[in-house]
Amino acid sequence: MDSDTHPHFDIAWRELLSRLPDNLDLDKSAREHGAVKRRRVVRDGATMLRLALAYGPGRMSLRSAAAWAAGCDIAHLSDVALLKRLKGAEDWLSYIAASLLNDDIRSRNGERRLRIVDGSVIRSSGKGGTDWRLHATYDPARGRFSQLEISDTHGGESLSRHEFEKGDLVLGDRGYARTPGLLHVREMGADFIMRIGWSTIRLLTPNGARLDWNAVYAGMQPGDIAEHEVLVDHSGRKRELSGASTFRARLIIRRKDVASSERARKAILFDHRRKQRVAAHPNPLTVASADFLLLLTSASVEEISADNAIATYRLRWQIELAFKRLKSGLGIDALPARDSQLARSWLAAYLIVGLLIDEAVADSLAFPPASSAQTGAHLSLWRMQKFIRNALLVAIFGEPRLSRVGQSLAGAARTLFEPPRRRLSQFSQLRALPI
Repeated sequence: MDSDTHPHFDIAWRELLSRLPDNLDLDKSAREHGAVKRRRVVRDGATMLRLALAYGPGRMSLRSAAAWAAGCDIAHLSDVALLKRLKGAEDWLSYIAASLLNDDIRSRNGERRLRIVDGSVIRSSGKGGTDWRLHATYDPARGRFSQLEISDTHGGESLSRHEFEKGDLVLGDRGYARTPGLLHVREMGADFIMRIGWSTIRLLTPNGARLDWNAVYAGMQPGDIAEHEVLVDHSGRKRELSGASTFRARLIIRRKDVASSERARKAILFDHRRKQRVAAHPNPLTVASADFLLLLTSASVEEISADNAIATYRLRWQIELAFKRLKSGLGIDALPARDSQLARSWLAAYLIVGLLIDEAVADSLAFPPASSAQTGAHLSLWRMQKFIRNALLVAIFGEPRLSRVGQSLAGAARTLFEPPRRRLSQFSQLRALPI
């Protein structure tokens, strides 16, 4: 960690820095990653981090961030100089975010941990903007992310992007139901519960025959649950790897109620028309499968029953809510930067604040306040994150004194002036009036 030599080291900012891992040396890591090269303007790693957080989570423009930094005597630099430094800090900011995630590693004491995987698209402003994808692993027990990765939209969703520990139970939606990813989970000693489609994975009977889906569906009524032992086959498109990576799993099927089935059928027909498929109608088996929830799991019956597997899979929505809080609460979906390096720095700064908030929320959940007297009241994670976010912003920006506003404006003079424009400013037009 950095020493207390910074000229603008107020108490709140010092407390924010204390929330970073003890083994994280901001100065050393900033030099190693090229975020701080010369100390003439940006004097240390703490200053560089503060500038990045003011521009990203602080929702400041480059010019406003430069003016604020000069006014508070944090760093005297132009918006262009700040732009260059932020573009060079993308790897370092990602390293800080990774350090916050690694600091959360804890012993499980023999308990099986749930790990929910999913991705979310973050769009930049304007037509020419680049879209980014956030790949995440979420720990619902602690209410926080355990892994995060940023890629462009060409980086597809895959379980192979994520690391798991022995005994983990991984939950994922149909986008992650690919045999190579399932093999990756098994090779790391973890188990999975995945929602699948009838055509996403090649399933065989225990005898090696192709699974007959119509026979599997036959006779099931709304609410019924069935279970089948299957083989997951990864033989390749040309069958060149036939039987080489086949492993056993359980197929759990629950027939939906009438209303849910009807909604799913309408969604399939709408998607078929929207994509303008060559066939006039969707595959009949695709339509028939709309009536069923299909889950594939590698966990044994002794470890988790079919009913418990379905109930556990419903927890997957926790990561959807976490993404929603990250976007609506923090505003990470309002990406202003179009330059790829600047966009990555902006996103990494947001992730740092998001992880600090998650850590504070986890601490609060470990020692919850007294229960409300109102019947049925419960803690709101969204409100807790909003409250903590505001506290972090106060720590980032500090508490400027009104008596020093004039001095601050004088220090930020060059960043407050705008270049000449063809149209006269309102002040110029006012002075030109004959009054």
